[in-house]
Amino acid sequence: MERHAARENAALDPEETRRRLTSEVAEVESAMALVASGSATRITLAGLRFGGQLAERFSAIARLKGLRLEPLPWPDDSGCDLVVRRSDE
Repeated sequence: MERHAARENAALDPEETRRRLTSEVAEVESAMALVASGSATRITLAGLRFGGQLAERFSAIARLKGLRLEPLPWPDDSGCDLVVRRSDE
């Protein structure tokens, strides 16, 4: 129970939120670059708190690079996994 409370407090911390969002943006950009380069055909980023919002934000850029971003929401709506793949796959 204490662990759950600590996690909720971390979620409300603006500095932690900023760090997490910055990290997730970098992960999505890196995955897109890797798939666009042909080094991978698809990458799944797991455990993203902002995955759904990032998929929306980067969808136009992904299309220009010939990619698709597919969010896989978690049942409890606390985040999602994000699949980055080539559009022709």
